[in-house]
Amino acid sequence: MVIGVTGGIGSGKSVVTKLLHNKFNAAIIDTDTIGHEVMEVGKKAYNQVVGCFGRKVLDYDNSIDRKKLGSIVFGNKELLLKLNNIIHPAVELEVDSRIAEFKKKNYNYIALETALLIKVGYNIKCDKIWFVYADSDVRFKRLYDNRGITKEQAVKIFESQNSEEEFRKIADNVIDNSGTESETEIQIKNILESYRGGHHAGIT
Repeated sequence: MVIGVTGGIGSGKSVVTKLLHNKFNAAIIDTDTIGHEVMEVGKKAYNQVVGCFGRKVLDYDNSIDRKKLGSIVFGNKELLLKLNNIIHPAVELEVDSRIAEFKKKNYNYIALETALLIKVGYNIKCDKIWFVYADSDVRFKRLYDNRGITKEQAVKIFESQNSEEEFRKIADNVIDNSGTESETEIQIKNILESYRGGHHAGIT
């Protein structure tokens, strides 16, 4: 079963996928991580990004400096679209390849973690979609504490992502991740058990 784990920044999608992996033996595909990998030196997307944006986006070791690249495209719809048209197809190819690979290995669950589930149409790759929700003040605090993002930056990011209503509309299940990790784990266990008619959900 492919479970799409989605939600806005700071909602704690990675907490949910980590629990799925550690407690329920799920394979994990994280589109953020793949986005980094496809832009590594020598990869096709790396050459396309440098071809499009020039060497000014490179760090001293010739790797792409994501902060420099981000500052160029942030707030510029045309340039962001150019970047997305390079990155998204490369990420999608890799996502499809990993789903196929994990299915061959007979994992019970494959968790696909992405904030862009709706925007890039990944929902059609999933058997179930989980919307990870957290109160906005909890999300703000996580962004300050963990990523050093200011309130102004956070608001801009929140506005650029899908709304809570849009996520809820496509979700099969909602996980409230405003509380503790153990509270989140109980919700995951209950959801997986409901899929299996209340039987033991492969807990280790």
